[in-house]
Amino acid sequence: MGQPRRPLEGIRVLELGALVAAPYCGMLLADLGAEVIKVEPPEGDMARRFAPFVEGESAFFMSVNRGKRSVVLDLRETAGQEAARQLAASCDVLVHNYRTGIAERLGMGYDDLSEINPRLVYCAVSGYGPDGPMAQRPGIDLLFQAESGMMAITGEPGGVPVKVGTNAADVYAATMASTCILSALVERARTGAGTRVDVSLRDAFFALQACWVSSYLATGEQPSMLGAESPFTAPTGVYETGDGSIVLAVVNEKHWRILHDLLSLPIAVDDPRFADNEQRVAHCDNLRVMVNDALVGRTTAQWLVEFERSGIPAGRVMDYAEVVDDPQIQFNEMIMELRHPVAGGIRVQGVPFWLDGQKPERPSPPPVLGADTDHVLEMLSLETSGGRAWASR
Repeated sequence: MGQPRRPLEGIRVLELGALVAAPYCGMLLADLGAEVIKVEPPEGDMARRFAPFVEGESAFFMSVNRGKRSVVLDLRETAGQEAARQLAASCDVLVHNYRTGIAERLGMGYDDLSEINPRLVYCAVSGYGPDGPMAQRPGIDLLFQAESGMMAITGEPGGVPVKVGTNAADVYAATMASTCILSALVERARTGAGTRVDVSLRDAFFALQACWVSSYLATGEQPSMLGAESPFTAPTGVYETGDGSIVLAVVNEKHWRILHDLLSLPIAVDDPRFADNEQRVAHCDNLRVMVNDALVGRTTAQWLVEFERSGIPAGRVMDYAEVVDDPQIQFNEMIMELRHPVAGGIRVQGVPFWLDGQKPERPSPPPVLGADTDHVLEMLSLETSGGRAWASR
């Protein structure tokens, strides 16, 4: 094999904002080879203050900021704003997750920057979009999960609504933003012109629920909270075994017939109550009892061997210690060790894709606050004291 691919090599990205949405997007672009310059205020991205800490460095911050350079600019000051605009003039992409209207007040709006850099691909990730009655409302991941409908379908039957365990709205919107940025770069290669991309965190998380929302739009019926079960297939969910639990998903008639025979279920395989998927979903309560009664007769490990041999999708609920030690996770290099200048050896998530059979080049560690300020401003021929450009790229 040759050298790891860097498809975005030569693309310079200016990242503004904090916490997860814009930083995660910037990290994805860095993983693909882009040069990402992260602008932080003098006190740093607020994520730097989230525990736990490794030698004073936030593990939360380090999780979404590998492969970047950190430049400190105070955008509340005129000099910092001027320096940031000069940086934007040298960049191919700008991504931020400011609340709608903030970038414009800082002189960092699309109209401001496209005048000095018509080729700029400008991406704003906001809570509710660029316009509308809620556009300037502040928001955070939990709010988007609640107001996108996700929490209304997540939880145990009859229980209280719960959020997805992670900041999934931030991450999905960031992933969507990176896709739109890449599309805009392809278009720019044809037209020579940049463009503005807007991604709404709430809308992105609403879009993530396509199958559930479409069911509601078709029937007018609110999908129920089903825990780990599915409104579309049965038996699907978490089931007890002789020594723990197992997750099981039967998604077609072939799997149903195999499972029926494997578990020796006390019904005919063509029993009208379970003859097809629609009927199995309608009678999932009865089916769950029968499947659980059968599964408690063996251990999870024994059932996993049987299900793998039979081709039925099944697995076990794993905690992070088990996931990190999993042989396939290790083979796929999904845990990377990086050498941080302050925290020392750190482990972070790896990159979940290959290019021509290879993982991307190993990234640099997450940056120390302001570590690259002097270098970047000198590289761009900026005065660090006044933030005034002598020249631009």
